[in-house]
Amino acid sequence: MKVLKTTMVALLLSLVTVGLVACGAGEMVTLGTYNATNKTFTALPTDADYSLVQNGYDLKLQGTIPYSDTTLEIEAGNIVAIKFTAPVGVEVGGEGAYVKTTNRQTTEGWNEYGEEAFEEDGSLIWVTSVSKENSVQVKIKWNESSNEVVYTLTVDSGAVLEQEA
Repeated sequence: MKVLKTTMVALLLSLVTVGLVACGAGEMVTLGTYNATNKTFTALPTDADYSLVQNGYDLKLQGTIPYSDTTLEIEAGNIVAIKFTAPVGVEVGGEGAYVKTTNRQTTEGWNEYGEEAFEEDGSLIWVTSVSKENSVQVKIKWNESSNEVVYTLTVDSGAVLEQEA
């Protein structure tokens, strides 16, 4: 009986692991703030007024999203920074690595970046403006042999977007 229970637990754990990888849990996603002056990302504290909920490749902002001044050539508005960390064991960079983003300010397609978009530690920091009317997306290809992943960021209908003071 113990062998059967152990086998069932092992099978369940392997199915959960496969499910997490298939749902986009290979990357680690962290909401934070970005300081353009010294080029640093700081994760939000757990008691922040807004948060990020992840469901596979769908990301949803909730709470009160602050108004920010212009940063990184993004006009002032509700600007958020999200850090993506590559899955364990994935080497980031090379000729096949890229990042493509949309933003709420243009509808002219994708902004494209090569491997220079990644930080020295292999992570990606995506700074984007958000609105309730439009979702924004980021496509990430960590290296030549990895699959492209596409995250969609939306603002929850109950969220509050702070306005300029």
